[in-house]
Amino acid sequence: MKVLVTDMLHSSIEEERKVLEPAGVTIDTTFCRSEEDLIRHGRGVFAFLVSYAPVTRRVMEQLPELKLIVKYGVGVDNVDVKAARELGKIVANVPDYCVEEVASHTVALILAGLRMLFPLTEAAKTGLWIEDPSTEKLRRPTALTAGIVGLGRIGRRVAECLKPLVARILFYDPDMSATGSAQSDWEKVDSLTDLVERCQILSLHAPLNEETLDLIDMELLDRANRLILVNTSRAALVNREALEKALMNGRVSFFGSDVFWQEPPDFTDPWTVRFLKRRDVLVTPHMAWYSEDSEREVRRKAAEEILRVLQGLQPLQGLQPE
Repeated sequence: MKVLVTDMLHSSIEEERKVLEPAGVTIDTTFCRSEEDLIRHGRGVFAFLVSYAPVTRRVMEQLPELKLIVKYGVGVDNVDVKAARELGKIVANVPDYCVEEVASHTVALILAGLRMLFPLTEAAKTGLWIEDPSTEKLRRPTALTAGIVGLGRIGRRVAECLKPLVARILFYDPDMSATGSAQSDWEKVDSLTDLVERCQILSLHAPLNEETLDLIDMELLDRANRLILVNTSRAALVNREALEKALMNGRVSFFGSDVFWQEPPDFTDPWTVRFLKRRDVLVTPHMAWYSEDSEREVRRKAAEEILRVLQGLQPLQGLQPE
């Protein structure tokens, strides 16, 4: 039995080996960037362990022996889940391995925006000591309302961390019923517009799909007022042209993100360079998920899903098309 690790971000497959090799599974780590790579190296493979490789309908149709695709992590926007279902293939992910890491990274970005830490420290590094901080128009956190888009595992943990810091917490999650939210410490709002109008901090924790593409658009941001916007989900949740306009007119006072519209960014593109140099923008290189512990955990849990299916069981985190 053979498994292909299509495109791992880690340098070792020791965790995967511990789980799979005792069951007689061979692991191939040939790096695949394209559909052609996946088709060429996926022949005869039982399962894929995937980071960002494009597992499309075409790929799956060309690989009849492929039975299982497991995503290292949460988001499966690079896997055609609907096609997999139609072709009789199983898709699973690992949604619970980095909740603590992403939540703490999100809060760090929010705090950086609240206190404008990076432009002030960068000024000091270049020999400029800003003695009058009033130029930054900083606000007291306990006077502000925070909004969470998507109250899943990570969104809920972010809300828990923010609770002692802010005046109140609102959330928007169309997948959560009013009954399901009644016992929470946070207020559910019925529309994203309502959330943006009432919040000064907005944190995004939604999956990327057809419904959420450009979720944060011009019409929505025109209703914001000095918003601190943080995105640790997927870049395409935010329309980049609308965001830049909102930063320029002050509707958004700070944008912190762990994701970008093209990864890695094209540093020869003038727009990208200009955007990343803005003092009201802070972008980290898609590493909110990472700690030494979370990396080991995601690799182990992903491999365990393969072992579970080999044993004739259903994966713990099997996905259905939306």
